[in-house]
Amino acid sequence: MQFNGKVVLVTGSGNGIGRATALAFAREGASIVIADIDEPAAQKTRNEIEGMGGKAISCQADVSQRADVERVFGLVADHFGTLDTLVNNVGTTIRKPIVDFSEDEWDLIFDTNVKSMFLCAKEAGKMMLKQQSGIVINISSIHGLGGIPRRLPYSTSKSAVDSLTKTLACEWALDGVRVNAIAPGYILTDNLNMAFESGALNKDDMIRRTPLARLGTPDNIADTALFLSSEKASFITGAVLYVDGGYAAYHGPESVPSFHHNVQ
Repeated sequence: MQFNGKVVLVTGSGNGIGRATALAFAREGASIVIADIDEPAAQKTRNEIEGMGGKAISCQADVSQRADVERVFGLVADHFGTLDTLVNNVGTTIRKPIVDFSEDEWDLIFDTNVKSMFLCAKEAGKMMLKQQSGIVINISSIHGLGGIPRRLPYSTSKSAVDSLTKTLACEWALDGVRVNAIAPGYILTDNLNMAFESGALNKDDMIRRTPLARLGTPDNIADTALFLSSEKASFITGAVLYVDGGYAAYHGPESVPSFHHNVQ
């Protein structure tokens, strides 16, 4: 188990990508700190980890709030005294035309998607810079790469996450702290399934538009986080890694970006 003795904090780890990431690190021997605004969900993830023989603590926290972040990192210090990997995973979106957005909705998205990562990275940095080692992984999105209608605050916030990632990577490199981002494509989470069920997104369209012709899973993102936290990624910092089945790479006019070759 490659992360024996390591301590990993995953925000938003009660469900979806965060939960899968917490479980993946636990399977590899890490002690996990689970922080989620949904306390029952956080406890459920903790129970799953302990059920597999792993070690975890959980806490309810809104990591867009400084006091909650400081409380979470106080728990990390009290229980483990160190932090090896921070996975900044929390995020939210609202779909509507920009002229219909309220200022409060804009602030909610930026506080959740960007401010939370700043606050958590700041506290993690205090520990990691002192110990001269550490990994920070920010969960971004393919929508930080370009424009997408009805998602202005979301796409803008994810561009900010990419910039935050690159700047921290440069600032902390000589102190042994690597910072990278994972930009998921369309990943089969409960939130995405709700978007399909409501008609906000069309599942078949997403599959046709993706060169690998399938949607991703939370485990695809979790496996990428494991790689970026490992020694195999020791020369990678400041990167935004697209894990999207080729979605961001495709810019052609056809509705189906890939095809089968008849190679004899």
